[in-house]
Amino acid sequence: MSNGFYKAKAVNDRTLEKYKAIAHKMTVHLLSEEVDTTVVEDFRSRLAKSLSPSSQKAYLRIISACWDWGMQQGLVSNNPWRAAVSLINVPPKQRPQPFTSQEIDAIIQGFSKSRYYCYYTDFVRFLFGSGCRIGEAIGLCWGHLSDNCTKVWIGESVSRGKRKSTKTNRSREFRLSQSLTELLLNRRPVDYRADDLVFPAVKGGVIDDHNFRNRAWRLVLQDAKVIYRKPYNTRHTFISHALDKGISPMAIAQMTGHDPEILFKHYAADIQGGLQLPEIFS
Repeated sequence: MSNGFYKAKAVNDRTLEKYKAIAHKMTVHLLSEEVDTTVVEDFRSRLAKSLSPSSQKAYLRIISACWDWGMQQGLVSNNPWRAAVSLINVPPKQRPQPFTSQEIDAIIQGFSKSRYYCYYTDFVRFLFGSGCRIGEAIGLCWGHLSDNCTKVWIGESVSRGKRKSTKTNRSREFRLSQSLTELLLNRRPVDYRADDLVFPAVKGGVIDDHNFRNRAWRLVLQDAKVIYRKPYNTRHTFISHALDKGISPMAIAQMTGHDPEILFKHYAADIQGGLQLPEIFS
């Protein structure tokens, strides 16, 4: 897995963890110095015993990229992993349903009335109202907002406590709704600094997304009797509701940082009222 070490300084920690996990599996299972199609198929079969098809495919893609790099460096003469990637068919998965307007209200009220988790109410309102990725909202600083909090710049994200660029390595800027502007103005301290977090953790520092999801989010949804979906579903919910309100898909893609082609691919059924079969019976 020399490619993993080669890229160590260029990738984030979570990607590096994935490289290390794959390297461990290869160290345990691949004892042959010569990796041929038989060895590849045996390794693929072993992966299938513990990983889903999508995880298998992701692992093999990384290994295949490793061998491509090795070919460029003259370390190996061919890449036997490419064919293995194409052999794995990932079955389609139904996307979680977006939260309805009633569920959004129930969740926000659940947080506001919670003895232990009311602190996160503004954070949850911002997630639903902006369509930001969780890490983008966690990493938002007062300096990323205009003086009157009517505009926001999204160009950074925080994951596992570390600040980095957005998922797409692109920034975006857009105007906020009146309700979000009022929310931000009401919570902004008088003596704020530009690099202060807008939504810090209860005891300061950055919000731990795992802790928030597994404790606050899960329990509030349970008490509100809302079917559980991950916090990331707030983004899916924002896009679905925005499309339903007739906002241009291109405008939504620019506000959420989606690739327009990906947005059209995943949300085609929500655009212009959704796909509907014609009535063919008399």
